[in-house]
Amino acid sequence: MIRKPVKSASRTFEVLELFRDRRQPLRLNEIYSALGYPQSSTTNLLKSMVIEGYLNYNRKARTYLPTLQVASLGSWLYGHVAFGRGYNWLIDELFRKTEETVVLATQNDLFIQYMTMRVPDHPHKRPPNPGEMRLMLDATSGMVLMSQMRDREIDKIYRYSNYYELNPDKAITLEDVMSRIRWIRHTGYCYWPEHPVPGIASIAMSLGESVNGIPLVIGIGGTTERLSPRRAEFVELMRDTIAEFHRRFPQDERATDDEDRDDLPVAAE
Repeated sequence: MIRKPVKSASRTFEVLELFRDRRQPLRLNEIYSALGYPQSSTTNLLKSMVIEGYLNYNRKARTYLPTLQVASLGSWLYGHVAFGRGYNWLIDELFRKTEETVVLATQNDLFIQYMTMRVPDHPHKRPPNPGEMRLMLDATSGMVLMSQMRDREIDKIYRYSNYYELNPDKAITLEDVMSRIRWIRHTGYCYWPEHPVPGIASIAMSLGESVNGIPLVIGIGGTTERLSPRRAEFVELMRDTIAEFHRRFPQDERATDDEDRDDLPVAAE
């Protein structure tokens, strides 16, 4: 069974994501051609977004462009997450020490979502987009998040991911997942070379705390050629920097949940 999003909502966000990628005004035909939508429904959608104040329509040029109202929707989140609790310092410090892509990620249902990041200028990178989501089973950050859970919770995530046909690697078994989880629980980090594409690797580690009850993970990504020889060095850098982060920015709320629950909060029935 495939979980399908509401079409109108999905298309609205896909339009905004297209502008995020293109970063320029677009004409009607450029939008429906790029997204593969019917012209008539695209016209109605764009008109609605103009009426609601999320798109600007330039009648003379016949182009659309998102308004600042779009930016304002989530503008409070960056300050709340990155600056309010010292996460910006943590990301900048790891970036300075490693000169690799550094990401802050969290759990969103059966996925991980990249909240904020810093990306180097050098070409040895393939970073995700802020806000992009990846299946927990298919990401280093997801594996780290699951390593903090009970085995039965991991089993449910695995079964739900397969039930909704979300798992891109049909060959992966629950034992494969648990084998990786056991390693993470033993070492405190996840290293995944040649993933999600050949030539790319990442290291992820739990921060041991949450924002509004949602656990956080810090990760470093780059080419396998650059990360693999420095794996042990980067792991120690991450441990030391996270420890310094906790000393500099002590938190009252940690990502702990000792309740014995039968149902996963991540799984929507």
